[in-house]
Parts: sequence; structure tokens; C-alpha cells
Amino acid sequence: MKKNDCNIVRDLMPLVLDRVASDESREIVENHIASCEACGRQYEAMKAELPEGTRAAYEEEQRKFAEALRTVKKKRLKRRITAIALAFVLCMAAAFGGLYAYDRLYNRYSVAVDNQLYALSCVRLRDGRIVVSIDDAGIHFDFLTNMDEHRENGEQILYIYAAAAPIHPERDDRREESKWCMAILAPGEENRIGEIRQGKPNSYVTLWSKGEAIPAASEEMEAYFAVADQLDAWFSNAPASADGKVRLDHEYFLWQDKMEEARRAVPEWQ
Repeated sequence: MKKNDCNIVRDLMPLVLDRVASDESREIVENHIASCEACGRQYEAMKAELPEGTRAAYEEEQRKFAEALRTVKKKRLKRRITAIALAFVLCMAAAFGGLYAYDRLYNRYSVAVDNQLYALSCVRLRDGRIVVSIDDAGIHFDFLTNMDEHRENGEQILYIYAAAAPIHPERDDRREESKWCMAILAPGEENRIGEIRQGKPNSYVTLWSKGEAIPAASEEMEAYFAVADQLDAWFSNAPASADGKVRLDHEYFLWQDKMEEARRAVPEWQ
């Protein structure tokens, strides 16, 4: 406690003991002597010098004041807790509101990107999987990739398309590669699909129709997915940390380097 605080409190002590001090001054003295041993001793010595009747009246009044002070402090604490709780609720509401708005804007209200801004292509791996790739060199904003199925004329039609928010900012930082894997269909998936289309039902380009041959993937793409499958197997058997998450150790980053090296070699993505 600062020396000046002690001097101020000691000046207030006689007024408190004579019961002529304001409630604010009495509270200052009570709070101070509760933490300042020297001032507490002086206060008790001054109180002991009071006449017995005066001291009894003072102690009764002080007891009532202390009870009133505890009530006031409880109310202050309650108001403070209420204010903190309200601020927390408002922050959480704002956060969830922002997430909800983001979801509505970027998912539910997203619109298909013009088909002329990108192109899709598909190839088949030796294990039967179909890899759909996108060349998005003409898209200069963030977008989502989507797959929808519709039954039309008795057949399942698969629509694969890029979609973005109705209002989207242009991006200056374009990733180095403009061609990459957009979707992978399981072996035999094309047997139940009549067509694969780029776009949406109101505006699309047919990518593949049932009965048409699907080109074989290059050896470099086969090699890339072989590395990807090995990484998936490593993840399945990788040691976990105490919280159950896979430890991203040196081996993991070696796998990542292998995948990046393999990806750069795939001619379909150059």
C-alpha cells in the first residue's frame, strides 16, 4: 500500500470512529485496514480509547454497516458476473451468427461458376477408380467443389461443378498449379450413372456418357495415387499422441514431400 494511502486513511479514522464520516469514507477505511497491518493496529488503538458507551454504539453501528457493505459487495459481484456472462453470450451469439451467415453465403447460397472459366477431365486408374481433374486457371476467386446427383429420364446424372458466393473478392495470390484432382469415383461407380456433367442442370457440359471409354491415367498419375494410398495406410498405423491425434513427425513430412514430388510429375496436372 502506498504511503499516501495510509495517510489519507489515518486522517479518516477519527471521522469514522466519531460516526460522522460518509459511507464511502467508511468503506475506504474498512478495505484499507483489512490489508494494512500497521493501519489496522492504529485503528484498533484509537477505538480502544473511546468511552465504553461510545465504543458500544460505534461497534453496533459498524456491525450494521459491515452487513450493509457485504450486501452491496454481493450485488456488485452479481452485477459483474451478469455483465461477464452477458458479454460471453453476446460474443458466442456473434460467432455462431457469423458461422451461420458464412454457411448460408458460401454453401447454401453459392452459385455455379461459369463453365467457360474452368474445364473438367476424367481418367481411369488401373484399380478402376475414376479421377476427375479441374483446370481452374480462369477462376480468380475462392470457390467450392460440388457433386450432385439427379435422376433424369430414368437415369442417374452426376453433376460436378465449381461454385462460389454470389459476391466474391478477386484474389491476387493464385496457387502455382491450376490443374488438380477435384473428385475420385469408386471402381464401378460409372455403371449406375448415365452421364457425368460439368455444371448444373440449367447449364452444363457433358463430360462423359455411359458406354464411352474413359482414358487410362498416365503412369505418373498411377505413381501419385500409389504414394497417396501408402500415406493413407501410414496414417492408419501411425502412433497417436495422448489426445488421440496422429503425431505429425518427421516421417509424415517425408511422405508429404513424396506426394508433392509425385504430383509435379503428373502430366494431366501440368
